[in-house]
Amino acid sequence: MNWLIRFLLGNWSHILNALLLFMALLCGMQMGESRVQQAWDAERQKIALAQARQEQHVADVRQSQTQISQEISNEYAKRSKMLADRQPDTRAGGVCNVPAAGGRDLSAVSEASVGTAPARADPLPAPPSDAGQVSCEQLSKDAAQTTLMLVEVQRWYREQSVIEP
Repeated sequence: MNWLIRFLLGNWSHILNALLLFMALLCGMQMGESRVQQAWDAERQKIALAQARQEQHVADVRQSQTQISQEISNEYAKRSKMLADRQPDTRAGGVCNVPAAGGRDLSAVSEASVGTAPARADPLPAPPSDAGQVSCEQLSKDAAQTTLMLVEVQRWYREQSVIEP
């Protein structure tokens, strides 16, 4: 034990220097770890904030798309009902009894024609099962309904493409 005390007393400056260096190393490691942890936490918060913004944007776009789809659907239902309410006037020979500017909001849908084109010289025969089932009035209604559908789909697409970057 005597030799240990002599060694410590003889090299006390070296031992003290080593102890000071060891303490500096521990303090440096502690400070470095806390800085790395702070940077890590800041990066995590930044990513979480970006993710929250992205989710909010997606929710806003979905809500906007749903609102546009609902408005288009309601407008289509309203116009479709208005189109279905047009009854043929028997006094005018099957022509729809709706004035051209009758105050209805159907300007985007073409009006039914007053007459039909003259028959061809070589008409195509209709299959017997379809004969008499489809009248000119039904074809006119179907064409107007299809036109209305197309107009509403085009409007829906235009409004959807505006909100998406």
